[in-house]
Amino acid sequence: MVRPSQSRILRNYRSKTPSQFYTILLRVWKCLTDNPHIPGSVWAANPELLSLFLALAAKYHEVYQRASSYSSKLDIAEREAIQAQLIAYMDEIASVLEAAAVRNPEVLLTSGFDLAKEHRNINRASAPQVPSEEVKVPGTDTN
Repeated sequence: MVRPSQSRILRNYRSKTPSQFYTILLRVWKCLTDNPHIPGSVWAANPELLSLFLALAAKYHEVYQRASSYSSKLDIAEREAIQAQLIAYMDEIASVLEAAAVRNPEVLLTSGFDLAKEHRNINRASAPQVPSEEVKVPGTDTN
């Protein structure tokens, strides 16, 4: 039986610049809001996780806009603090979604996160080796 290869969520949002992080955040925020492919039972272990994440993402959106418009040091510091909190939430959400994807792989595909496909090493059997006595070299007689 051949098992389909599993996907996993890349945690690349941890090392992004604020503008790159904001782009990823918007995509994840949009995909996790009222997603019919992710059942409510996924959040059963931590029912407040999604609502806390979405509220903090909305706050980050406002602070990011202010920080990029006015370049206030206070707004930039607040943006960095909120980004650190969002990264912690996103790590937890990624773990929850990967666990749910064991039963329903479509969960990851519609999550908005960047995915990495796991490739397993396939050992291919090479052609069987022929003993050297049986190999015939052209132009030589073996009689």
